[in-house]
Amino acid sequence: MSYVLAEVWRSSVSHHNLQVLILSSHIECVVLALSQVGESIFMSFILVVWFGLIVTVTPSGCHQAAYVSNSQSSKKNNNDNNNSRLNNNDKSDQGRRRLVVRQHSLEPPFPNGVCGGRIVTIPPEETFGIDVNLANINFGGNLILPPRPLRVWLPPDYKYQEGKGVGRGQQQREDKDLHRHPTLYVHDGQNAMEDSDSWTGTSWRLTGALTRMADRGVLRYDRIPIVILLPSMDGDLVPGIRRRHLEYGDSNFLFSQAHADFVAKTVKPLIDSRFYTMPEAEHTYTMGSSLGGQASLHLMLRHSDLFGGAAALSPAFGPNLIQQVSSSTRLLKDKKIYLDMGGDVNDVKVPWVDVLDHLTSEHWWNPGYFWLDTQLQGGLESMKSALNRAGVLYQYKEFPGGRHNERAWAQRVHVSCFFFCSAFSLPLTPIELTIFSFPMQKQGSSPSFTW
Repeated sequence: MSYVLAEVWRSSVSHHNLQVLILSSHIECVVLALSQVGESIFMSFILVVWFGLIVTVTPSGCHQAAYVSNSQSSKKNNNDNNNSRLNNNDKSDQGRRRLVVRQHSLEPPFPNGVCGGRIVTIPPEETFGIDVNLANINFGGNLILPPRPLRVWLPPDYKYQEGKGVGRGQQQREDKDLHRHPTLYVHDGQNAMEDSDSWTGTSWRLTGALTRMADRGVLRYDRIPIVILLPSMDGDLVPGIRRRHLEYGDSNFLFSQAHADFVAKTVKPLIDSRFYTMPEAEHTYTMGSSLGGQASLHLMLRHSDLFGGAAALSPAFGPNLIQQVSSSTRLLKDKKIYLDMGGDVNDVKVPWVDVLDHLTSEHWWNPGYFWLDTQLQGGLESMKSALNRAGVLYQYKEFPGGRHNERAWAQRVHVSCFFFCSAFSLPLTPIELTIFSFPMQKQGSSPSFTW
């Protein structure tokens, strides 16, 4: 108990420092705005006009590039038709031209919302209410993991209603096997799909990226992944100690261990029994950003028999998880691990003011912890060293100047999706690396490489 209290105190101090930095950054922005009112009005007018020209919002945006005009879209469709008429004897050239089309098709921004799919909400009674392990450790009521509903995104190509088939007996089993989907378990799920649900007013637009990848034919699966949106818990355990920091904390936290076990032993069996999934580990992935990235890697490491890949965007890694990874060669063998980071890189710095962070209808005043990637680079380097020592292959992508918020992750969420679900084998060929702007660099004798 004393150890838990010590960790809680450390989290409280860290949270207090973050709050001070956030307050000071917002004060700076307000002072700057007040001192340049005239210029701001003029620039706002220019930005509104510019933003309206480059962003096109359509009801069917999930099935077309939302950032191009109608004429451009028509021209792109003509290019697609031309590509389809290429000589079959020149298959390599045909593939190369299609890749060029795909490059432009996959650029953000991606569509917002359910994108032709639908949401199924699972009440807490069906998950938290049946978890025997939680019943044993949730002393004092719901101290460790308070109940909350989970949401499941079923993609547009999900064929049947949940738990139902079209036939009976053997026929039903065969039909179900033909229409199974891979699964993606997403931490901080409330920030992953819908802009209005995100705490910064901008989501990752993950479902938009997945549907666009499917539209452009770059998924290696016949079906789009089912996305399980795992919401982080709001509020404090005690004043100043965020529950999210505990549930997504280092791997030796009681709270984070309980969270990982809950997802693996309660949520995943429920999802696999209710929906048409590919339950095998090699088709089950998890992802998250910041502390959610740590929770994702921890979940895969703790339950390596159930999860085959983890993506961590701008991750905040703790020392205990790093130590565990360095000695987990067997558990992490053949796993897919994706890491990325923004922040200050050489001469490219994180801008202190980015107007586009505030052009949102919800929470327009909140740019998130935009500076934090630079401070997290040391922990990521330690994790990369641990993976190298363990001889584990992983993918790393650097985004110089990248900010630490949902809008920044929305600009690159397709990279992690591409890593999990691409029709191309990894590592990518030189042509594919050029098309998708992922320059690969070998890191000495390390088995890892950088995109």
